[in-house]
Amino acid sequence: MRTEWNLAESTWLLRGWRQNDWERSKTFVRVEDGRPDIPPVPVTVPGSVRTALVEAGIVESPYVHTRSRDSEWIENRHWSYTTTLTPEQAGSATEGTRLLLVADSLDYSGVVLLDSTEVGTFCGAAIGASFDLTDAVAAGGRTLTIVFRRVPEDIGQIGRTSRIREWKARFGYGWDWTPRIVQIGVAGRLTLTARSGLTFGDVRVLAELPAAGAAAGVVLVHAPVHAADGSQNLSDRPLTVTVSGPGVAFSQEISSGDSWHEISVPGVQPWQVTPEGGQAVNGQNLYDVTVSLADGESVVRRVGFRSVRWQQCEGAPTDAEPWICVVNGVPTFMAGVNWVPIRPDYCDVGEAEYRKRLAEYRRIGINTLRVWGGALLEQPCFYEIADEMGFLVWQELPLSSSGIDNYPPDDDEFASEFAGIARWYSLQIGHHPCVMLWGGGNELTEIVEPIVPLSGHHPAIAAARAALALHDPWRRFVTTSPLGPAVWGNEADFGKGLHHDVHGPWESTDTFQQWQRYWDGDDSLLRSEVGVGGASGLDLLTEFELVGPTTTTKQREDLHQLWMHSSAWWLDTFKNWDGTGGLATWVQDSQLRQAEWLGYAAKVTRARFPRVGGFIVWLGHDTFPCAVSLSLLDFSGRPKPAAESLRIAFSMQAVTSGNSR
Repeated sequence: MRTEWNLAESTWLLRGWRQNDWERSKTFVRVEDGRPDIPPVPVTVPGSVRTALVEAGIVESPYVHTRSRDSEWIENRHWSYTTTLTPEQAGSATEGTRLLLVADSLDYSGVVLLDSTEVGTFCGAAIGASFDLTDAVAAGGRTLTIVFRRVPEDIGQIGRTSRIREWKARFGYGWDWTPRIVQIGVAGRLTLTARSGLTFGDVRVLAELPAAGAAAGVVLVHAPVHAADGSQNLSDRPLTVTVSGPGVAFSQEISSGDSWHEISVPGVQPWQVTPEGGQAVNGQNLYDVTVSLADGESVVRRVGFRSVRWQQCEGAPTDAEPWICVVNGVPTFMAGVNWVPIRPDYCDVGEAEYRKRLAEYRRIGINTLRVWGGALLEQPCFYEIADEMGFLVWQELPLSSSGIDNYPPDDDEFASEFAGIARWYSLQIGHHPCVMLWGGGNELTEIVEPIVPLSGHHPAIAAARAALALHDPWRRFVTTSPLGPAVWGNEADFGKGLHHDVHGPWESTDTFQQWQRYWDGDDSLLRSEVGVGGASGLDLLTEFELVGPTTTTKQREDLHQLWMHSSAWWLDTFKNWDGTGGLATWVQDSQLRQAEWLGYAAKVTRARFPRVGGFIVWLGHDTFPCAVSLSLLDFSGRPKPAAESLRIAFSMQAVTSGNSR
């Protein structure tokens, strides 16, 4: 049996400490004796340190002007989140019952205490953790504290992937679309769980259509059962699997254990991808799969039945990976955006902000979201909304390039950790029909010249691939993106069969006529990152104090320096502007240039389908109020003119072809 309490409903207080000061008085019943540097303020769970401090008036919003710099001191304190167990919660730790604190993500490292008793430590935000509170509660402990002690110092955009071993979202340390804003805090669901008798372990549920138009769907169920004392492999316990949803009310008996059970479910209706043009999927077909123990404990996963296969692009080299995604028998052009977190303190983002952006992407005809490997797993609501709206999700594991070298550590310990993350990711989101593809990471390469994509034989990649083959056997896995054999789209190499999955270009100093020539000659099989820079609107620049007079050369230089804070990579067109027409005119011209150039590239690529599998824009939305960026949606989630040009390009009449593989 299992009883759960959502600790988001508890009252939490945040305190800030000079490093290690909190250890002078671990009895947090008398926590003020430790004299925190930052006195207690309310904090939410999930929730970040910075947002709690902003709401308490201790620091200013990091999104105005260059004030993100003013809160970088947060990284150099220790922080405690404290709450008190209720009598009901504490009273549940009776004989034969274990009381566990279960966290989806604690960002980044620290210790969990019950009163002065240390019940466990944690390190790494990419995977969940649990802590047994039973003995500490039995001894009278009631005050629960999570202390965050340190964050990594040097894992930002420029560095060496071969030296980065920390499992934390790297983008917060500064990328070409955000300054340094490092999240600290409870970054996912936090629950208190009382377990007694028999209880489920990690239940996995997968669903698919074995073929387009199949009369029955297939559900795979893996449902281990444990005793509350931790014993496992109870393989003889009867379980009931129930599938309910549009036109289906189905159940079947199975037994618990470590093996997969394959169940045929007649009469299911297919889950569908967002249609051409971005209109809503009416009545998306989603089903609840409930796995139940005889004593009443149950686990529910919402699934969709769909067939996802891959076929080669027409005319592709024989050694090329297949890049036409065939959904329910229909070859589908991947009209996509690269997805990054909505905010640097991403654990504070509510469901409404996800819905706002995803609804806009659907409106402009996007059907594919590549969740980029420089961040971590998205919040649960992201995948739930993607299921509802009919998006395809390409989910990368948390590895990314670093500019100096892009080769991950290759020792056994790192490979084992990476395989564990792959297992965790598949447990969290493997049941979602939106997830179509796993990727090992972003822009990973060998340490050779000329540069080539990382080999699938790399120990960490091989370990992750093996873990996913075991725990998510129906989905495709690719080593990295771009997958090669060439990494970047080089015009001089068009026609040589080298451009399979390639990245770039992201900007150009050429003329528009040269840009047109480039795309007219393109022979790539997939463009998984393409961008053009464009300014945010003048109203947003004004709101976040990113404007000023630009009459003189000195004033333009000052504004250029201000914009370097978040947009340093994309300021060439502003740097060369002579001030003619005023700032409003320059902003308008910049946005129209982005729309024209990106729209042309998308239109020409879309017209080549099925000789090409897709066009995925870098970047979908801004995480920070950038003066200039490659995004389609600005910091507030509003579309730039480039979004409309993409809507037109992606609404072209579909062309389909056979030869599925």
